[in-house]
Amino acid sequence: MHTLVQDRPGVSSKKITSSSPVNNTSSYQIPVFITGFKQRVIRKLIWLNILIIALRLYRQPFTALKKVKALKELRNRYRNQQPLPKYIQSGKRYFVNFNTPGWPSAAFNRYAKHFLDRINNEQADSIYTLVFAITKKCGFQCEHCCEWLNLNKPETLSKEDLLLITRRFHELGISQVQLSGGEPLNRLEDIIYLLDNAPGGIDFWLYTTGYSLTPGKAVLLKNHGLTGITISLDHYIPEKHNAFRGVRDAFEKALAAIKYAREAGLVTCFSLCATKEFITEENLTNYMDLARQTRVSFIQVLEPKAVGHYAGKDVTIAVHHQKMLEHFFETFNYDPAYAQYPAIAYHGYTSRRFGCAGSGTDYVYADTDGDIHNCPFCQQKLFSAFDNSLPDLIRQMKTKGCNAFPSCSVKK
Repeated sequence: MHTLVQDRPGVSSKKITSSSPVNNTSSYQIPVFITGFKQRVIRKLIWLNILIIALRLYRQPFTALKKVKALKELRNRYRNQQPLPKYIQSGKRYFVNFNTPGWPSAAFNRYAKHFLDRINNEQADSIYTLVFAITKKCGFQCEHCCEWLNLNKPETLSKEDLLLITRRFHELGISQVQLSGGEPLNRLEDIIYLLDNAPGGIDFWLYTTGYSLTPGKAVLLKNHGLTGITISLDHYIPEKHNAFRGVRDAFEKALAAIKYAREAGLVTCFSLCATKEFITEENLTNYMDLARQTRVSFIQVLEPKAVGHYAGKDVTIAVHHQKMLEHFFETFNYDPAYAQYPAIAYHGYTSRRFGCAGSGTDYVYADTDGDIHNCPFCQQKLFSAFDNSLPDLIRQMKTKGCNAFPSCSVKK
């Protein structure tokens, strides 16, 4: 096995193991927002890059131009004709949103190929993201946990299994892997092994509570090729976040983890489970103010679903909550007054308009046993990632879709 350093931005040429001493400071550039003229120039260069990819793929200039034009129209529909006025610069790469690999990179090129292939072919073979729960271990008691029934049971997947599953999905076109759990930092050694041996052209992100992250671990993960860290933060009031997570100093640890990650040069994101009790204009605004103060790059907004620890509970948000979240999403993303606030990824916003991106349309979810689900909220094992017919099975799941969100617009 070997590391493809040339395709893995941020991988140190010096071999380190997770037990090796590292400095608690990093020479990597701390991610920053870019707006205005520079951002517009980068946007044009990105689309030029996509056109070059299309020309290489289709050989015919007319076909390539037609595909790129259709892709632009698709992206504009997702954004209601409003291009995001801010990107994140991390080192020599630019991140246009939370779900897109950084540009320029092999990962971004694979991502662009996936969407070009999807034009006029919703059942195209490729997918671009694998959400991968790699551990059952967790010391938290999170109110909304999807993996609640599997927590703290014996592990099923070895580090070699993690690598094999990643490689199998790499063959299907993935350009991004989001490592979750449980608490994935409980498998730090195995994450380092995975980062060192994974195929090139993948951005790796880590979902974590941040509780056990240290400056040394953050630098270590960056040195071995991790792209970013998503920290769970479900309230701007410490006591309320702690209660939601079932750990008394969870808030303090989460903010410290964001600081360590940023200083190590990792792209950062807060993940918010927006409950009915939380969704008010005051809470959303205060949450964004905290995110700006901590200089987080992105916010991910998730709606609670009645699965896992929430099974059998009335947690589904009402239409007026959806409208408030949509207004929040549009205001902080597209109003120039909020250009220095984190960009928001709100899955419910696009899913209600275009259908859930799960079920192999753009991503799938692999659980802690290596079984595949449409998405983390479906809680239905469909088949194993080890199945020899994996490409055919992914193709079949694309035809059935995901029911986590009804594919209809919220009336305004």
